[in-house]
Amino acid sequence: MPGSQDLNVGEAFSWAWNKFTKNAAALIVPALVYGVIIGILAGATYGLAFALAPTSYESYGDYSYSYEAGFGFMSFLALGIGYIILIVVAAAIQSAYLGGLLDIANGQPVTAGSFFKPRNTVPVIIATLIIGIASAIGSFCFILGLVIGIFTLFTTIIIVERNVPPIEAIKQSIDIAKNNFVQVLLVWLVAGVIGVVGALACGIGLIVAIPVAALFLVYAYRHLTRGQIAPLTP
Repeated sequence: MPGSQDLNVGEAFSWAWNKFTKNAAALIVPALVYGVIIGILAGATYGLAFALAPTSYESYGDYSYSYEAGFGFMSFLALGIGYIILIVVAAAIQSAYLGGLLDIANGQPVTAGSFFKPRNTVPVIIATLIIGIASAIGSFCFILGLVIGIFTLFTTIIIVERNVPPIEAIKQSIDIAKNNFVQVLLVWLVAGVIGVVGALACGIGLIVAIPVAALFLVYAYRHLTRGQIAPLTP
């Protein structure tokens, strides 16, 4: 595993922005499609949970009304199953989208279709579930949750690029973070800021923020592992 590598955050962002602007349509169309899919699944999950919530009735003379008494077992079961389905679908989407981003880093021309080809999907799903469970447990301790997020930051990229098993990918991501902790922490923070800024722009900004943040992560990963990084597109 390569040792510590200096990472210029400004150069990383400039590269990500350059590649986004030169491939805007190819990056935005899949992001919109995937966003609609995730939105429909999330809406269906919560809709079913509310539909299964027990309803109570009260009557006062000639008047009666009903109200939801809160989620019961079936509602929570629907939420649990829905979340698992969302994680699986999101993992498959991530594997396809990151594959297209890695093509950009390789200097290959891309189209919207480049981002609809899931790669190493099963290992990505397994790794996502493992990290999701660990993060859920770590959420009870704020610091632990942050540590898990930082040290597993490159797991999915590693699986998509190297086709290694989930546990091995997690170990490799941890090694990268250990050898380059300050840089990885900065990458994690900046990627988060990009996402927040996009969300604050009435949510519309996410159409730009998500691809740019993902490209930023890919650049950081390739730089820290001495991988190939395509030059800026004129």
